[in-house]
Amino acid sequence: MFNFARHFGLLGLFTASLAVAGPRAGPGIGPQFALYGALHAAAVALSLAGGARLSPGRRLLFVAVAAILALLTACLGLRGLQRLSRLGLGVSAGAMIAACAGLGALAYGVSIRGILAAPLGVARRWDSKSIGATSLGCTAVAALSFAACREFHATGVLWLVAPWWFSFSTGLWYATAGDSLKMRF
Repeated sequence: MFNFARHFGLLGLFTASLAVAGPRAGPGIGPQFALYGALHAAAVALSLAGGARLSPGRRLLFVAVAAILALLTACLGLRGLQRLSRLGLGVSAGAMIAACAGLGALAYGVSIRGILAAPLGVARRWDSKSIGATSLGCTAVAALSFAACREFHATGVLWLVAPWWFSFSTGLWYATAGDSLKMRF
């Protein structure tokens, strides 16, 4: 279904381009995350293997849905953090970021299944168990990335986005690569 060499190459290119561009002051974190969601989705859509026959409209729909999901996830996280801090519940930013990363991965995984995998007839490999495991991985990576950022005083959100991209894509690769690559227990 996917050409993962191309996919990871595109993610590396996008990450390097964003790192060179550096943090920018912009209209807010929501549009910034919409761009990041669209970039990952573009890497997915452009990495569909040669036999994958999806219309350009379906691929564009997928990129648009991913951008909207990323925007909504960022806004949900910000609002949730504001609301919980007003209530005095003491939820840390790291916990909220990790939760949003996991929920975003879950929604994004479902969109891949519905928009890309189901029409190609390969949805059985990208099942709810795979989506859930990938979401948990993204949650853990976001928590670790946030902790590392605080420790090393990193600026910008690329420190959070790039690890999430590679974590999600590793889960997608593992789930869809085939049985020969999987460990047996």
